[in-house]
Amino acid sequence: MGSQGWEWLKDQPPAWEAPESLRVPTSSAELNLAVQMLGSNIVGNDIVEAVGDFVAAKARLELWVGRQDPPLPLVRQFAIGRSVSDVVRVAYEAWLRYEEAHRMAGGKVAKIDSERQALLAAVREAAANFTSVCNGEGFSA
Repeated sequence: MGSQGWEWLKDQPPAWEAPESLRVPTSSAELNLAVQMLGSNIVGNDIVEAVGDFVAAKARLELWVGRQDPPLPLVRQFAIGRSVSDVVRVAYEAWLRYEEAHRMAGGKVAKIDSERQALLAAVREAAANFTSVCNGEGFSA
């Protein structure tokens, strides 16, 4: 097998690799991030709602990709996977900042509103990214 058609793989920046903490309890970093946030007991209902939308949008994306006939070209699948990885990384980093701020504030949520808003925005952006792919709009990341 030659390398014809695989030139697009050259010079790709390294992909973000989900940390070990996002590799359990499932094989999906997206679901594991959602489980961490929902199971933390440190998020409000606004974030719970956004996480629910995030999980639903990711499921719709997976269904959409799986229903494509003919299947999406590998280059498109790669781009979608990269986009998903990028927005999940942003949401994960916002989650880590929120957790740390919550810990440092001794659980006083009024002191961490900016971190809460950033987390909420990151989770909503990830869900919107998943939805935009299914709607044929491309992807934002």
